[in-house]
Amino acid sequence: MRPPRLRRLDRLRVPADDHHRRRPELGPSLWARYSPVTALTQSQVDSFHENGFLFPIRVFSTEETLALRGRLEEDQSGAAPCAERADRQGLPITHAWAWDLVHDPRIVAPISAVLGPDVLLWSMDWFIKAPGPAFVSYHQDATYWGLEPHHVATAWIALSDASPETGPMRFVPGSHKGPLFEQDETYAQDNLLSRGQVVKTDVDESQTVLAPLAPGEMSMHHVRVIHGSEPNLTRDRRIGMVLRYCATDVRQTKAEGDRAILVKGVDNHRHFEMIPRPREDLGQSERELARRHARTRHKALMED
Repeated sequence: MRPPRLRRLDRLRVPADDHHRRRPELGPSLWARYSPVTALTQSQVDSFHENGFLFPIRVFSTEETLALRGRLEEDQSGAAPCAERADRQGLPITHAWAWDLVHDPRIVAPISAVLGPDVLLWSMDWFIKAPGPAFVSYHQDATYWGLEPHHVATAWIALSDASPETGPMRFVPGSHKGPLFEQDETYAQDNLLSRGQVVKTDVDESQTVLAPLAPGEMSMHHVRVIHGSEPNLTRDRRIGMVLRYCATDVRQTKAEGDRAILVKGVDNHRHFEMIPRPREDLGQSERELARRHARTRHKALMED
């Protein structure tokens, strides 16, 4: 069932035309100038384990956020040659800046605080919600990713305003400690999920928690927590960069040859093939690896 719409609010945290300013170049020279690593307190770690989510965590400055959004919009607009547009989940395979970004300690340190000292990056993606009726139904990621055990957490980083009127994520606190529910695959037209999947359980809206974020802020959520989001009622797109991390004891159960990137610690389990840092952006070998990776992920995520 589609979540109810929220009333409009008379605020936006960033002027609507901010992202049209000339963007700086991405890279360590930009990132090194900004905010220090956020060390989670024990109270924050406990809150994540109790509720299944944590927000907000400041990770990027305004300038960095604009740079990341600019790169995405350049690619999406078709300004880059067609053959050079990056596959959404293949960015760290084909682009060195993306491989470096997923190692950023401002992201990895909070993730490591809840997953442990040895951490893999399993997936990098964008999540764009345009103005209009599109929504995300209540679901649990663990039901279709094929990752076990469920030592997995998603870092969702806002590259645009994610205030209540944009349809930010809404969580069911503590649901990660309950059962993994079956899901209906609705393939509903306005549902942004690949299968329109909906958990087969009643969700009490009064008990859910909305997770608004300012540009450059991050939320983290557990792979089992029930979550969804409502339509975007603004004139701007709600854009999130989505990084899925897991502990090194996690394995892929639905496909052979899945790949990951070691971002912290050591991998003594070797359940995944390691993705090397790209030697050449969009080089021939990098693009071929990205194609093989896409086939493996399709089998894991879309084939039963």
